[in-house]
Amino acid sequence: MGVSKGVRRWAWIVMPGDLLHLDELLPGLAVLPVKHGSLAFAEAARKAVLEHKFQRVALDLPFVVADEFCQAVERLPEIWATTWMQEERRWILPADPCDACTTAARIAMQERIQLVFVDDESPTALQDDPDLPDPSVVETLGAAEYAGICLPSLEKLSDDSTRLRAVRMAERLRNLPAAKTLLVVRLALLPDLLRELAIPSTAIPDEELEHPISALELLPLEPKHLLFALGEWPFVAQEAERLRQDPFEQIPSSRAWTGRLLGWARRRHLERRKASRIPLSQLKMTVRFAERLARHSGAHQPSLWDVVQAARATSGDSFATAVLEAAKFHGHEPLERARLKVGPFRAKTPDDESRPWTHRLLPRPPQWAQVKLRREPEPEEARKWIRDWKPLSLCSHLPEDIAIERFNREVRERAKSRSVSNQPRSRPFESSLLDGLDMRETVRNFWKGEIWVKDFPPRELKLDAAVIAFDEGGPFEYPHRGTWYAEHQNESTLIFYATDPAADPIGPGILRSRYGGLGLLFPPRQVPDVFAMSEPPLGARTALETLVAGVCLFARQKAVAYAAWEPPSLALQSIAHTVGKRLIHVPLSTFPATALEKLRTFHVLNGKETRGWADRFIQGE
Repeated sequence: MGVSKGVRRWAWIVMPGDLLHLDELLPGLAVLPVKHGSLAFAEAARKAVLEHKFQRVALDLPFVVADEFCQAVERLPEIWATTWMQEERRWILPADPCDACTTAARIAMQERIQLVFVDDESPTALQDDPDLPDPSVVETLGAAEYAGICLPSLEKLSDDSTRLRAVRMAERLRNLPAAKTLLVVRLALLPDLLRELAIPSTAIPDEELEHPISALELLPLEPKHLLFALGEWPFVAQEAERLRQDPFEQIPSSRAWTGRLLGWARRRHLERRKASRIPLSQLKMTVRFAERLARHSGAHQPSLWDVVQAARATSGDSFATAVLEAAKFHGHEPLERARLKVGPFRAKTPDDESRPWTHRLLPRPPQWAQVKLRREPEPEEARKWIRDWKPLSLCSHLPEDIAIERFNREVRERAKSRSVSNQPRSRPFESSLLDGLDMRETVRNFWKGEIWVKDFPPRELKLDAAVIAFDEGGPFEYPHRGTWYAEHQNESTLIFYATDPAADPIGPGILRSRYGGLGLLFPPRQVPDVFAMSEPPLGARTALETLVAGVCLFARQKAVAYAAWEPPSLALQSIAHTVGKRLIHVPLSTFPATALEKLRTFHVLNGKETRGWADRFIQGE
């Protein structure tokens, strides 16, 4: 396989896997072409060093920072970075656990393999071709085959800077003692390096390569700023570190990280917002949406922007914020307080020196896209909202009232359809034609000499009450219990138990809660608060039994719709039978899980005037 026009062909063997074996160019040399900052290439480097008995590992990193970089690698999982000044610009080289050089250096030091640095301190940043295939395909193709696909595009990146670095790198490799060597080198340098190994150029004078560096030091990176310094999300770096410690765990494929991130964000979101749960079906919808956004932009895997946008569209601003925070989270925080802070364009050292900065391995500046998310309240701000609360002026959020009434009607209609069949039955003629002659059955039974007639079932049951039992719960999980009376004739009287709304303020005069169960009586009527009675009605022992007892006591019809995950227990049936009622079960599993979760969450407003600005805070929930 040739590298470029005008260069003779040589025999280099691409073995199945990741390595380019270049024994005919330089005895004992194997090359692992990588794209820096990619977990897929980092795992390829880890596999190559562990599976092959190399005597030396060579990295495409500046030899002048070797000691500092090795110290940073030894301090993993804390993220430290080597930083220096060069040509009025700050350069940063972090020990990224998702980078091939960091991984290869780490394994080499653990296995006591010689480690050498073969690049120089050139002030010119090498950039990868943005049109290269997504690095995740390395998991199936292997790094060698991936490099073969990329070579035609990489040829276009060759310039004086890359050729100069390739010349010096090839010279250092040739000057090393003979040994079985693994070279980890970025793809952008590969064409020029192969050309130089095949046909050495005239030596370049050392003075042409002198670019002095200053202020070389090793600093811990601020955990909140790791998103700007690492190739993968900090969450991925953290999880990859954890999985590597377990011999029975494997690093998942690139496609699986989106789901892992959403699942982790879901758990943190639930811990923070007890009133908001995200069903698994909704997470799957978010993953599919993020993948579609990625394909629309021509990417193989969703970016963080894709995932956050998908989370916002499917589950609201609060969950999207949790996803963003989860992606930025790295659990290992350095003990040192003097930390290097990096932003999109400038880096700030502990002595407050702020300068433009360049990543040594990932020089391409990040592409920014705006996502407008409603901010979460600060703790002091939330406490102020609670202190200003007026307990005697509670009211509901009108859109949620409409939704719950619509659901109430749907539950009652389904209960009616489950109580009787709407299909007519046929029976032989006895004394009456009932609802008419059934010609089909009559013809079918003509040989018997029988006449068959239709018998329609009785009319639908009348229902004026419904119980919706999401969770039986306990007094500590659902302490907020009471009765809300209708504001007008088109609303139901509401009996409920729910989470404590005071624990989840989301705006001035706006609290959020989550139903455990609720009962609805329509048309509305004045009823006593069953949860405030001195003795639980009808011998009820739990919140759900009290709710069912209250609804059955004040329902005017003989049947009560009971929407729950499981059929009513014997205790609930006994309570209903005591007052001459029967419960008709409507499985909640027949309703969309996303709709149920949205229905369970409701907001308590501090006065009707709060309705004027409530949408600003509730929208997106």
